[in-house]
Amino acid sequence: MNRVFLSFFPKLRRYKMSPSLLHFLVATVAAVGCAASFAQTPPSASVAPPAAGSAAASVNAADARLPPPSPTGQRLFDAARDKLVQVRILTRAGSSQASVGSGFLISPDGTTLTNYHVISQLVLEPQRFRAEYVRVDGKRGEVALLGFDVIHDLAIIRLEGIANAAHFNLRDASDPLRQGEKIFSLGNPLDLGFAISEGTYNGLVERRLYDTIHFTGALNPGMSGGPGLDEQGRVIGVNVAGTGGELANLLVPITYVRALIAQPRDVLPDKKLIAAQLKVHQATMIDALLARPLPKQALGPAEVAVGDDKLLRCWGQSNAKPDKLYRSESISCSLQSSLFINQSFTTGTVSWSHTYRTAEKLGAMRFSGWQSRSMSGTMFSGLSFAKPTRYLTRPHCTEDFVDGNGVSFRASICVKAHREFDGLFDMNVSATSVDRDTEGLSSALDVKGVSFANGNRLLRAFLEASTWKK
Repeated sequence: MNRVFLSFFPKLRRYKMSPSLLHFLVATVAAVGCAASFAQTPPSASVAPPAAGSAAASVNAADARLPPPSPTGQRLFDAARDKLVQVRILTRAGSSQASVGSGFLISPDGTTLTNYHVISQLVLEPQRFRAEYVRVDGKRGEVALLGFDVIHDLAIIRLEGIANAAHFNLRDASDPLRQGEKIFSLGNPLDLGFAISEGTYNGLVERRLYDTIHFTGALNPGMSGGPGLDEQGRVIGVNVAGTGGELANLLVPITYVRALIAQPRDVLPDKKLIAAQLKVHQATMIDALLARPLPKQALGPAEVAVGDDKLLRCWGQSNAKPDKLYRSESISCSLQSSLFINQSFTTGTVSWSHTYRTAEKLGAMRFSGWQSRSMSGTMFSGLSFAKPTRYLTRPHCTEDFVDGNGVSFRASICVKAHREFDGLFDMNVSATSVDRDTEGLSSALDVKGVSFANGNRLLRAFLEASTWKK
């Protein structure tokens, strides 16, 4: 295993790390990698059932009342009733309902679309959970899993005992949606019964790694996996999540639905497929972030990485007050999406932050103490004592002095391996400058679900983007 990571040493040396740190990183990755391979089949862990429907569509129950549909909505709902199903995940031991979502037929043979997060327990723990469908007329039956797409939160299933079923047609790719076009979302909100919600297409969501439809209309828990229709009743997307904002919700575009339908069905889908999809996602994510040099922004007398504003959202804060002996300014940036694995675990995302502090009135010694305390209070404090979980090993951490691009940092690095998804890691870096007497820069990077090579690519670019302007 060491031979794999030795190839990254020339890149790591650009930090001017001490040899002991280089050796530690190799030992760290070897250790967490061995721990991950030893724990490929950890004891099953119970998962708390989602509250009132699917996990990702987390909007308030108070929003459950849907506005009355228009005549077009009524016509579409009447035509769609026989094509909709409720998807229920049940425990095998007692057939208790663990979660619930929606789905819709796309083929006469019972082939049906829903969200991955609706059937995630079936993928991860088939020995503990099974799935059934319930149609509008009350007919129910077993569900077989045909495939899934964790990246875009989609799943394709087959309803047993279905033949010559009425089904939805997909809108043609040559007919793109237009801004302001009416959209009708269908599903079973809060397990209350099938309903239709009328709204508007407002383009694609900004700052997303993958295309996502912005639907201005009501979307409630339990409607996940239901179809979004145009006025002709053609599927234009799949309900996936609420944003927490009033009538601002998300649909998966039909493009990704077509790609999932086209995938071969010669391999039985199971959780091993998740690892392969996560590796594709992390490569896409890191390549997108590093497609060009990281954009920078001024922070006091420093410049720091803020990332592409088409992918990350950044926020600034300042506590500069005349009565304070010190002042600080900060910037925090994060990727506006993550990948749902189950109710207690998400991955495949990046966030980082920078804080500039200055305190000439404190003097060099008191400022140094303040800086040291600030590092011990970062987002990674106590991380080295964290216990292993079902999905992650215990973190392995180290500290050393690292030179970036003209800024000398004291850096703390922690690495955790994914226990079920071999070859993926969570990497956390916290760095505080040590080269100025009464001012300093602290930076923190948190990247989840990446290969060791890609994590180092991002770490290097992140630290090298920080410079003093004077």
